Amino acid sequence: MQSESIAYLFFAKSLTNMSSTAVQCAYIGLGAMGKSMAGHIARKITSLNYPPLLVYNRTQARAEDFQKENPQISKAASSLEEIAKKADIIFSCLLNDAAVQETVKALKPHLKSGAILVESSTIAPAIAQDLAKQLKEKDVTYIACPVMGPPVKAASGDLTVLMAGGNPETREKVKSLLIPVIGKKAIELGMDDVAESLRLKLCGNYYITGLVELIAEGMTLGEAAGVGQQHVKELLDCVFPNTLLGVYAGRMLNNTYRDQVAFSMSAAKKDVNHIMEMAKDVKASVPITEVFLDHLNQVQAEQGDLDLSAVVGKLRQKAGLDFDLKKQ
Repeated sequence: MQSESIAYLFFAKSLTNMSSTAVQCAYIGLGAMGKSMAGHIARKITSLNYPPLLVYNRTQARAEDFQKENPQISKAASSLEEIAKKADIIFSCLLNDAAVQETVKALKPHLKSGAILVESSTIAPAIAQDLAKQLKEKDVTYIACPVMGPPVKAASGDLTVLMAGGNPETREKVKSLLIPVIGKKAIELGMDDVAESLRLKLCGNYYITGLVELIAEGMTLGEAAGVGQQHVKELLDCVFPNTLLGVYAGRMLNNTYRDQVAFSMSAAKKDVNHIMEMAKDVKASVPITEVFLDHLNQVQAEQGDLDLSAVVGKLRQKAGLDFDLKKQ
């Protein structure tokens, strides 16, 4: 009971300290995920009477459009240098490992001592460790904070947040701006190794990609066997209601993978390669991931960068069916 009281007082003190200072927050990366997350954070910091959220995107027009859509609570920054010099807490969600490394390289010479960088991109765990080490030398805290959930969950503020790195006080400052803001739940991992949250995120994406392969095989099996993929989808909805099984089965049934890209093949491929590298390092076996990657590579080469649910097309072709199940 005493430990709970101490924890509460510590948290309350953290919030009080933040409220007494005009903390400048910034957000880098306004893609499908980042735009929604930045919007939630902008509204949160406004409620705390903080300055408007500084936003930056490599394509400047996106930052300017964000400011127009969120007047009074956001301000477009003209450069990463401006972000680094002004911001106390910087959030970012970027496309890939290279984009994160390039961004940190541009920020690093200008970052304020004591600043916090909260990185939500899915990158290789080793890269996160290297960036944390680099920034520590500049008295900057790096928190690896990947999120689980598609763009629709980002829009509704229902992501799952994974956190690693940062001391207790720093982590509470960040967490208070994320929960319940961009998500309702944070899974907190170790403070010494920022790679822990990335490893957990890769475990999560292992399930997503493996599930897509599983559903694609089952939908194709039902169609090829003559029972119809629509009945496979109906069965999944009955036995596993309100789950990703039904969501991905619906995308495959309706062939929405061309015009509704929630998780692109290029992004999935990046994550799958990280999963396989992690598995190799720890001598774990992930055969379903290997099969999924083979199908993904074939579809991407033949069809382009579709939603990852398009792997079903390759399974259909192997079964003698049309990629999009169009009637001959």
